[in-house]
Amino acid sequence: TGISRVKSWMIFNRWGELVYERKDFALNDPTVAWTGTFRGRALTPDVYVYTMELICGNNQTISLKGNVTLLK
Repeated sequence: TGISRVKSWMIFNRWGELVYERKDFALNDPTVAWTGTFRGRALTPDVYVYTMELICGNNQTISLKGNVTLLK
C-alpha cells in the first residue's frame, strides 16, 4: 500500500567504503538528503553504489540497490 519508512540507506564509493548512512526516517524527509560530501569534504564526481531497505505499509521490507552518479 506504499512505503511508510526507510529502514536504512547506505552509499559506498567504488572501493566499497561507506560514505553515507542513515537509518529509520520518513521517505520524503529533506533533512537526510546526501549532499555529496564525506567527512565534511566534497567528493569527486564519480559513480557511487547505494543500498536501501524500505518498510511498506503492511510491514513488508523491500531491498533496493543501484548506483547514483555524482556530478558537479
